[in-house]
Amino acid sequence: MAAVSHNSTPSASMNLIAVGATHKTASIEQREQLAFSEDETKTLLSELIDGGLLSEAMLVSTCNRTELYAVPALPEVDANYLKDFLIERKHARKDVRRDHFFSLMACGAAKHLFEVVSGVDSMILGESQISGQVKNAYRIAVESKATGALLNKLSHAAFSVSKRVKSETKLSDGAISVSYAAVELARKIFSDLSSKQILLVGAGETAELAAIHLRDKGARRIFITNRTAERAEKLSRQILMKETGGVIAFESFKTRLHDFDIIICAVGDAGELISAAELDAAMRQRKHNTLLLLDLGVPRNIDAKAATLYNVFLKDVDDLKLIIDKNVELRRAELPKVQAIVNEELIAFEQWHNTLQVAPTIRELQAKFEDIKKLELERIRHKVSPEQFAMMEQLADRILGKVLHLPISALKSPVDTAQTLISKLNLVRSIFELGEAEK
Repeated sequence: MAAVSHNSTPSASMNLIAVGATHKTASIEQREQLAFSEDETKTLLSELIDGGLLSEAMLVSTCNRTELYAVPALPEVDANYLKDFLIERKHARKDVRRDHFFSLMACGAAKHLFEVVSGVDSMILGESQISGQVKNAYRIAVESKATGALLNKLSHAAFSVSKRVKSETKLSDGAISVSYAAVELARKIFSDLSSKQILLVGAGETAELAAIHLRDKGARRIFITNRTAERAEKLSRQILMKETGGVIAFESFKTRLHDFDIIICAVGDAGELISAAELDAAMRQRKHNTLLLLDLGVPRNIDAKAATLYNVFLKDVDDLKLIIDKNVELRRAELPKVQAIVNEELIAFEQWHNTLQVAPTIRELQAKFEDIKKLELERIRHKVSPEQFAMMEQLADRILGKVLHLPISALKSPVDTAQTLISKLNLVRSIFELGEAEK
């Protein structure tokens, strides 16, 4: 099958399809089966484009979604065809069906991508990582020569949405995970984390996320202790503490409590690890300098009586969840602003697409009137002087511009549906005898 040109002009209706399996439509086990690596993505795009099935394609594959944005090159390539194609390529027919996918067309597909990059469609509202993942998907598609006019414009419009949401709203503000909330609280109490000594008790997923957030917020003196020393060593290497942090033996970490300004405990099944008496002794050694205790363990790892000690701030998971709930509500309050941005960019994208469709008619209309002007001017050329002819030519150009302004503006104005656009094109073309518009 011959390859399809990537530069062809889109048809009058927006020939765009999006199909995908996300956290809203499929389980994590099903999404895992549909995940594509970068190399697999390049192979898939090559097969779709070079095989003549699609004229443009972009695949977004993350832990929470696998979405294909496609411009079909053949009439039989519809949403169900693309769903089956993805399922078959991942040999997932046993567990994944068509109804585990969404399917959207034209502006619905465009709007969905805008909501994805803005963080509105994420499992965690306002999550910003997806924007970079979509940019990476676009890069792969461009490198694979799988994009053309439509997906290039759509992708850049999506990036504009992402940028505006970040700069014009607070959708991503405020921590909405326990680990991140803990670190944000530490930053509020100690504005500069770079000079603070931090002890992380535990090396599981919650502790790992806390360590990463601490590093990203400027903390450098992070020490880790864990019942399994190997996991502590691995996490220490992962967050690149080098000589400014390190690992402390779990058996002896309590003897050094006084060395730390922040202690974060995240050992899920251990129960109480640090008593109020041990912390009281540590505070005397610290001369009662401020100590922040963040207990992320369930059940709790730190004796609740420690909150009564002078200059000790103790926060547990319930305290942090109150912060998280408030931040989630603040993010939700930003949704109308985000939706307004999405709608503005969607209208602009649709207008751009409509311009592609009306451009040939506008060119033909201008050419027809230009021919009429030239014909009529030629009839009087020999009856006037060159100076008079030049003035008449200028006058004719001004009149022509004013006469064509209204039909051209009407053609460029927004329309409700693709069929309305075709009707508008055909009306103008009929009035001015330009022939029927392409369907």
